[in-house]
Amino acid sequence: MKISKPFMTILLGLTAKKDRKKRKAYPMVPNIESRIGVPYGDDPRQVIDIYYAAKEHRKNKVVVDIHGGFYVMGDRDNNYPFASVFLKEGYDIVLVEYRLNDGKRDVSYQLQDCADALDYLHDHAEELGLNAEEFYLAGDSAGGHLSLYLAEGMADESLPIRPKKAKAKGVMVNCPAYDFAAFGSMENFTKAFRKWYLGPRFQDVEWAKTMSPKTFIKSYTGPLFLSTCTHDFLRGEVMKLKADREALNLPMTFIDIASEDKKIGHVHNVVDPDFEESKKVNRAMVEFLNSIN
Repeated sequence: MKISKPFMTILLGLTAKKDRKKRKAYPMVPNIESRIGVPYGDDPRQVIDIYYAAKEHRKNKVVVDIHGGFYVMGDRDNNYPFASVFLKEGYDIVLVEYRLNDGKRDVSYQLQDCADALDYLHDHAEELGLNAEEFYLAGDSAGGHLSLYLAEGMADESLPIRPKKAKAKGVMVNCPAYDFAAFGSMENFTKAFRKWYLGPRFQDVEWAKTMSPKTFIKSYTGPLFLSTCTHDFLRGEVMKLKADREALNLPMTFIDIASEDKKIGHVHNVVDPDFEESKKVNRAMVEFLNSIN
């Protein structure tokens, strides 16, 4: 079946509505301070939220989380329930908002926004009360693409878009998009839909390669956490990334949730961190963070 833009708009819209409803009902972590809607650019979506862990168990380490949404939907608010897992463990949290694709913009805008947000955090760390020496990146789905690519750019000046100052000590990606150049030819998506979520250059394979984490996978040699599950529609992408990291003998913590329950699907640990399977993934992520010196 060909998946069209209207069909996916409805599907993603229902998911986003469910996520927003859950976020509003999700209890805030007690005894924390926050800064909401801090601008790093001029566009209304170029903002970040900062949550500071409770003082009694604060680690003075920062998880910078980049939300997914197929490049066309989602927002930072949806990821608060997931991010609160790390907040409770003593990690400060930054949730990044960025401009979305609309058929005219493409992933280069999102990468630049997130790179700018990271450099803003680095430059203003002292006034924001954050430790710029202890940044960790996280991302799910499209956000996994963005966070891994940015980590590669931190180590490799050849990437066309990269943070100029910020560094990350570790990266965590859940069900990430990886081989971006292959997305322009995904057979089950209509041409109009591919243009919508990839932008006007969706058929330019050479350009797409310059935006793809797969192209620069050798550049990021630091610790990587990677998760997928049986019903992850990007499972093939995850397994490509896993195989490439293994071939390069690079450090990786990998978790694969086997479940026939279709609710345990793509980024289930972000969409609903209260599932037992989600708790397993998120506990493993906390252990991964705690293991990095």
